[in-house]
Formats: sequence, C-alpha cells, structure tokens
Amino acid sequence: MQIARLSRVIRLSMLIAAVFVSGAAAAHPHVWIKYSAQLRMHGTSVLAIKQMWRFTEGFPVQLVGIDALPDNGVLNAKQTAIFREQAFASLAGAQYFSHLFVDGQPQQVLDPDDFRVSVEQGKVVYTFTLKLAKPVNVTGHQVALGIWDDSFFVDYEPDAAHAITLDGAASTCTAKPFADRAHPIFNGIVVPQATAISC
Repeated sequence: MQIARLSRVIRLSMLIAAVFVSGAAAAHPHVWIKYSAQLRMHGTSVLAIKQMWRFTEGFPVQLVGIDALPDNGVLNAKQTAIFREQAFASLAGAQYFSHLFVDGQPQQVLDPDDFRVSVEQGKVVYTFTLKLAKPVNVTGHQVALGIWDDSFFVDYEPDAAHAITLDGAASTCTAKPFADRAHPIFNGIVVPQATAISC
C-alpha cells in the first residue's frame, strides 16, 4: 500500500515538474525587438509617434512570397506590402503594442500610412508613424508612453538609454524613462519601461 502511494506521489511530482518546465518555456519571449520612438509634437501637444523596431534575433516567421532578403537596404513596394499584410497589420487590434496613457487612460492611434521595411546588417527593421486619433495636450496632465507586448511573446527593449525622444516640442517639455509599475505585463511578473512626458 505504501509503495503504491509513494509511486502515485512520485508520478504527481513528475507531472507538476513537467507542467512547470513547459510553462517556463512558454513564458520565454519568442521575438526580440530593440525599439526607439519619437513623439511628434506641436508645442505642448502630442500629434503622432514615429517608431523604429529592429528584430535583433532575426525575423520570426517565414513569409509567403518572400524568398530572400538583401543584407542591407530598403525593401521594394511589393515586398513591403507582403510584410505589412502578413506580419504587421494584425497588430492593429493591439494598438501596435504602443501604450500612450493620459492621466491613466489609454489613447487610441490610427493605422500608419508610412510603413517601411529595410534590412540593416542582416536584421529586419520596421519604421512607421502612428498618428493619434486625438491630439494630447501634455500641460497639466500625466502623460506616459511605453512599447510592450502584454503577453511577453515579444520582448521589447529600448535601443538606447533614452529611446523615446521629442520632436517639435516646447522648450519646457521633457522625456524621462521610468519603470512602469502601474502596468506590469505577463501576469504581473515583468515591469516594462515607459517614458514620462511633461511640459
């Protein structure tokens, strides 16, 4: 009886260990991106977000219609359209992983009309601009921008210490990176980086 019980305990322990290991593997990011962003502003108002994503571990999927890519250079219109259709347009529902908060409220962005794809030293690079559905006046408000995937399937890392900068802003405006503990991702395990904008 004790041997049978011990056997069941061992099998249960092995099952728990297997679930834990598989869960840890599933938790690991599958895509790695270095990003930078530039807030397009007019004085103290944010109008758009221009972004650059560099896929640092190679491109994660095989695209239908793309047989080979150059080591360097901008892709042509046909290739860019394939990338957009198969590996970018579906991100619209997730706001292209771009999180702009005003007093804690998420802001809506429009689909980009300047999506470009290039290859730099063998790495795929996206550039695009997201216009805001409604301009945001920073003065008197708490404004923050972060770029992350809530599921942590994609790991976004800033391309520099100050990866988010301002363009066209009033001289009183500043951008300061911080750990955004108000919006943890991956079930609260990971704290993403964001940038506070003030004017």
